[in-house]
Amino acid sequence: MAVLFGAIMVGSSTVALFGVGNPKNTASDTTITGTPADNYKDKDRPIYCETSDAKSNKYITEFKIPTECTQPLGITTDPSGNIWFTESNTGKIAKFDPSTRNFTEYPNPAWQQHEKSMMWGIGYAADGNIWYTDSGHNIIWRFSPIYKQYSSFNYPVTLGQQPFPQMLVTNDNNILVNDFSGRKITSFNLEQVGSTINYTTISSPGDYNFTSDMAVDSNGKIWYTVWNYQQGGNLVRYDPQTGNKTQFNLPRGILAPNGISIEQDGKIWVTDTASSLFFSFDQQSQQFTKFITPIPVESVYGNASGLIKTPISRPYWSQIDDSGRIWFNEQVANSIGVFDPAKGTLVEYLVPSTNPNWSDCGALQDCGVAQVLDFTTRDDKVWFTEWVENNIGFLDPKIPLSIDVSATPTEITIYRGENSTISLTITPNESIVDPITIVTANTANTNDLIVSGNHQITMTNQPKTVSINISADNFALTGTYKVLIGARYHEVTISKYVTVTIK
Repeated sequence: MAVLFGAIMVGSSTVALFGVGNPKNTASDTTITGTPADNYKDKDRPIYCETSDAKSNKYITEFKIPTECTQPLGITTDPSGNIWFTESNTGKIAKFDPSTRNFTEYPNPAWQQHEKSMMWGIGYAADGNIWYTDSGHNIIWRFSPIYKQYSSFNYPVTLGQQPFPQMLVTNDNNILVNDFSGRKITSFNLEQVGSTINYTTISSPGDYNFTSDMAVDSNGKIWYTVWNYQQGGNLVRYDPQTGNKTQFNLPRGILAPNGISIEQDGKIWVTDTASSLFFSFDQQSQQFTKFITPIPVESVYGNASGLIKTPISRPYWSQIDDSGRIWFNEQVANSIGVFDPAKGTLVEYLVPSTNPNWSDCGALQDCGVAQVLDFTTRDDKVWFTEWVENNIGFLDPKIPLSIDVSATPTEITIYRGENSTISLTITPNESIVDPITIVTANTANTNDLIVSGNHQITMTNQPKTVSINISADNFALTGTYKVLIGARYHEVTISKYVTVTIK
């Protein structure tokens, strides 16, 4: 189920999966509750609504949305610290006040009963309104927090293309929306909005099926990706002043480059939703550098059938916080990850809620994913939605980690057929009572680099150093790669990246 979901999300219109309109339910298979759960048959409600109460762990606190089966998706914050999110199964915009922990859901009079639609993009704009996308109806919505009123605007359609307004980025007095399957980006001008809204179309270059998320750099240039599923694509830079587009070929092995964000120094970061990769692009050298996340916790993907040979994390969207750290949601790892480029450290926080219907769980307990499909960062706080568990979650990055890790050396050069050793030191920040799992991964081709060491270790309350062996195959491709080495303890994984050059 998880594999199917991931493939459909990146490779076709989600409208085909979720539908819009009246479901074909009958009295014999649907118990009428008067809630949004009535959009699903009884047997499907555990799949799409929820399977448990809200949960919490050391780093994450979840909050259950009062209305059943809202399917929260896009999420953002306003200047006052309120959390706003879309409810894809109700058509409502909702607000959560962290100070009071109260939810407010605003009915949309234009929404028809039993409708549902994926509403991915949302943002608080300079005009003081909440704007969000509606892919099922091909609409851009505006919600006024002051007047509690909705307005809708048709999304422009390109002749011969199936539109899919997806993500939304606020940019001064404009909002940018990518047309995922319509091969364009649209820039809407918010300075004069009446019954219509002025817009500019930025056509995507090339013959690529998909146009993904966008970001604006400090010079006002718009960056985004165009691609074909599992066939590669380009990173595009668009200059609104000249109308010129510059394309950079994405590195091989990138399958579905969706999320994008930009550091203050201009470095571009992109996440690959069909793998465990994320990567950077340096504008000065025009070089790409790949990074990789570790294999997810087994309880997340389950593997009850034994058929999952190469579990992946699927990093989806990305954002950069005020400290320059890159955040991303790992959809099928049920985690939120943050990479610190200055320290070369990746920290992954495991989300407490799970839904077994989206993983290979079988009879396994505490297995599955909550479908964390969007998140937002503000003032060193991270908020996210759980699409199939009807929760929003809060991650506090200020809570001290259970352990710290360091690796030496951080750069090595080895020749084909040779090996080297990395020392990984794990330092406890609290009493460690359970075994620690060692995690490794690398960006080289299969078998070019073999990374091995102890799978689990036990610790006292003193730092412990373990040796990690790195060997290069006799026929390995020469080049420079990133090797991830880290430690997993309960709901957090901390990893370091080592640069390995094969000659």
